Amino acid sequence: MNGMTYEKIKTIILTVLVLTSIVLTGALWTYQPKYDFIENADSDYIQNVSVSNAQVDAGIIIRPSKILIHKDRKHYGIVQETEMNKLMKQVKKWSFDEFENISLTVSKKDFLSFLHGKEKIEIIYPDDFPIEMYRYIFKIEDDDIEGVSFDRIVIPVDKEEEAIVYFVCMKDRKIYKTTVNNFSLQEIQNTYYYQAEKYPRYFVYNINATKSLFIPEGPITMNRLQYYTDELDPDKFKDALFSNPSFVKRDLLTYGEEYTDGSSLMNVNATQKILSYVNPAAQRTVIKEKDPFLIQKSIDFVNEHGGWTDTYHFAEWDEEERKVIFRLVTNSYPVFNRFGMSEVVQEWGDSEIIKYYRPIFRLEIADRTSVSVQLPSGREVIEQLQNMKGFQKELVYDIALGYELIRDSQRDKIVVLEPAWFCLYAGTWRKIVFKENEERNRGGSVIGLE
Repeated sequence: MNGMTYEKIKTIILTVLVLTSIVLTGALWTYQPKYDFIENADSDYIQNVSVSNAQVDAGIIIRPSKILIHKDRKHYGIVQETEMNKLMKQVKKWSFDEFENISLTVSKKDFLSFLHGKEKIEIIYPDDFPIEMYRYIFKIEDDDIEGVSFDRIVIPVDKEEEAIVYFVCMKDRKIYKTTVNNFSLQEIQNTYYYQAEKYPRYFVYNINATKSLFIPEGPITMNRLQYYTDELDPDKFKDALFSNPSFVKRDLLTYGEEYTDGSSLMNVNATQKILSYVNPAAQRTVIKEKDPFLIQKSIDFVNEHGGWTDTYHFAEWDEEERKVIFRLVTNSYPVFNRFGMSEVVQEWGDSEIIKYYRPIFRLEIADRTSVSVQLPSGREVIEQLQNMKGFQKELVYDIALGYELIRDSQRDKIVVLEPAWFCLYAGTWRKIVFKENEERNRGGSVIGLE
């Protein structure tokens, strides 16, 4: 009896174990773990790739092209960055308030004398830009002023009874008066105005009744420079610019490389050392709304991938075309190149970048060998411009000293910075080319705009 009972118990236990095993096996086969579903992950993919560690703010990128001191009907210019930085450091301590539009109180015939009259200091930027951007650089206390742009700040140094500064847009003939706090007129007078004679003399070149340029008066000597260059890694730009780099296809071309994900395209020109990125999918509405923060957006865009690999300054922008240009600066002078090797250029859609052009190299080491170059004087430049066949004075927007960036044909890693005169003529910067003396004696066109 006991034997029968034992066998029954053993059978029941085995049956239970088999049934339990079947249940557990079925549970394992049908189990589906619960994961959080990530919807459209690629659309929110943000790259965190840096070409360099450089990060800059608006005050570093947006700099004056020159500072003029108007004293006793004479004009003196400051272009060296170290000297300009000293004055700008003081101006950034001031706070500007109570902006008042006084444009209608200054007649057209008095406009230039108001700007360049005696006892004034004039801070000139390469292009006008919105007051909203001035807030990133200076202390603007007036919250009501908006929707206006300026290209210069005029500081009177003859009125001790009140601290007044003028924000001016030359092309639109706009003048806004503003009060200044934390302002020491005596410090400005002692540091700059009373010592104006230590700076180079400039002369006036009048374009029309409301526009004039100031050109260096004396002999011009600059050094020809050589730099070893360091090529930037295109793969880092690929990782930074494309939303999903793993989908990007790379092809070798006769002139360089091409990268595409089927939507956007990045080209690297190995000859000119230029990178171009095009994003045709970026939307741009027919009716373009003005964006006062477009310049700041452009600065931030390059900051996001550490793209400020050399010293670049804001050069110009086209508000309607949503285009911003930054130019390479060396030894306080702008650098020009006909192929775009010295510019960072951006074109924007409504919210995304459409086109991005830039050098794919940086200036690494300056060659210690430099050659002094004697350039024609400013008055010679004006004389020859006016003798040029077909020259139209009204198409001249600016004239400046600078460097032409030239690739060394024998050494791939070397670039030469050649001193030259440049003219912003009909909307384009062009080098002013002087012909040889014997050609000059033959008459005819003795200068060209290259």
